[in-house]
Formats: sequence, C-alpha cells, structure tokens
Amino acid sequence: MAHRLLRDREAEGWESAEFPIVCETCLGPNPYLRMTRAEFDKECKICTRPFTVFRWRPGQDARCKKTEICQTCARAKNVCQTCVLDLDYQVPVQVRDHALGEEATRLPQSEVNREYYVQNLEKSIASGEFDAQNKNRARPSELLSQLQRSGPMYHRNKAKICSFFVKGCCNRGSECPFRHELPQEVYKDESLAKQNIKDRYHGVNDPVAAKMISRARGMPSLLDFPEDVTICTMYVGGIPEGGLVSEQDLLDHFYAFGEVKAIRKSEAKRCAFVTLATRAMAEEAARSHAQTGLHVKGHKLRLMWGRPRKEGGGG
Repeated sequence: MAHRLLRDREAEGWESAEFPIVCETCLGPNPYLRMTRAEFDKECKICTRPFTVFRWRPGQDARCKKTEICQTCARAKNVCQTCVLDLDYQVPVQVRDHALGEEATRLPQSEVNREYYVQNLEKSIASGEFDAQNKNRARPSELLSQLQRSGPMYHRNKAKICSFFVKGCCNRGSECPFRHELPQEVYKDESLAKQNIKDRYHGVNDPVAAKMISRARGMPSLLDFPEDVTICTMYVGGIPEGGLVSEQDLLDHFYAFGEVKAIRKSEAKRCAFVTLATRAMAEEAARSHAQTGLHVKGHKLRLMWGRPRKEGGGG
C-alpha cells in the first residue's frame, strides 16, 4: 500500500465516507455509540483499494469491531462492511444467491482489471443505474424466507473467551479484553475452521453457507399441503403496523385464487387468517406463493397453512 500513498487520491477515486454501511447486529443495541473514523487507513480486503475505516465497540461486553471492505464492494453485493452478510436477510452471500438462483460473481484477479471494474461499478452506482438494475432482481424464495434472521443477533459481538483464564493464569484482571468465563460446552466443527472473507464475499466455498443450505434441505416447507384436508385457512404474518396492509388489501390479493369466506386480522399480533371457500383454492394460493413468497402492496409477508381448530372451540 506504500506506493499508493504517492498517488493523487481524487484521481484514483479513493473512498472517503462519513458513515459505514453496517448491519444492525454489528452496530449494536447502544444508540449512543462512539465511533472513530480513519480516512484511507486500510486496503479493502476485496478490491485492495484504500478506504475509510470505522472502528467502534457495539456494547460493554462486546469486542471492538471495524469495517473490513469498502463501501463500493459492500453496495455491489448488498452486504455489511464488517460481517459481510446480506443486509436484508442476514445470511451469507452464497445462501442468498443459491435461494435466488443467481450465479456467484468474482472480481478480476489482476490489479489493473480490478480497478477498472470497480471504477465502472462506482459510476454505475453514482448514476443510479446499479440500483435500477437491482430492482428487477428475483423476489425472495421460500428457502430464503426460512433461513433469514428475524432480528439482530447481538451475541455475535461478544468478546472471545480468554484462553489464559481457562488455564487459570490470566493476570490482566478487569483490563483483559476477553471474557473471563469457562466455555459451557466443547464443540468443534472442523469444516468451519477454514473461513476467509473473500470466499464469504464472492459466495463460493463458504462452509457456514454450505451448512445452512444442507440444513435447509431437511426442513419441511411451510407451504407443504397438510394431511388434514379440511384445512382451508392460510396464516399471514408480519403485517406492518399503521394499516399499511388492510383486510381489503388481503381480500383483493387472495380473491384471485377463488372465493374468500372470511378474513380475521389481529392488529396486536400483526397477523391475519384468510379462509378460502374450498381446499383446492387454498392449495392453489399456497402453490402460487411457494417460490416467490407473499407480497402485498410492496410489503413482504409470511405465509403458511393455518392449524386445525382444537376440539372445544380452540382456534
């Protein structure tokens, strides 16, 4: 990187950002966060260009975190600059691309071709062409809906366990940046030991993603037809607050599959139960949403079969 310090920063188009592109998990739960900013401090681990590095501590018991890749590379894959997971679904790039049926793309290997590729990418982002192309991407599949994280996972920010404390010989006391506690269980997955940020970013040879995809293949589909043929009700979850999706909106959407006998919506639980007239209509609705998921008025909702009523009036 030393030879690059002699270059013209503006001519090279080096990144100078005011705030990082990070996920909620990496940012942490504290709204009053102290963050340092170092301009052109490190090379991006993907495109190797100097970029602005941000450092912060997500919580009192968390380890310090910093951005690892530049914002151009982060926008290209829609990933967090720190953990390199997808910003929308909090899953590895390989899992997202597998669920959407997209092929993995790699940056050119040579420095000249790589910088040319990144410069064209920056122009595309600045002109808005890149965002316009991404709007036409395939809608999320049911597999992606099953694997996505429902909320931030702050436990990922915890400091590592102090190995010297485990051996009983740590003399740092309260100043030790690692956790002073004994591991609860000994579990080692050798396949997860070989991880690198480039494979995670490009979506290839990612052991974490491979494990998630393998586990998902054994998961039952939420829209598999239930054995009880009397079930004609679909459960709709994740309805946004504020009346953004009304009962009439749900009626208009499901009416395309046949007669809707009843709709019961709960504002408190942000869900609804849609009962169709026949089982065949309900199966057609489930079949139509199996690949693309349920989207009403631009909002992504969760769809699954309703459960049979319990004897004695339970719903």
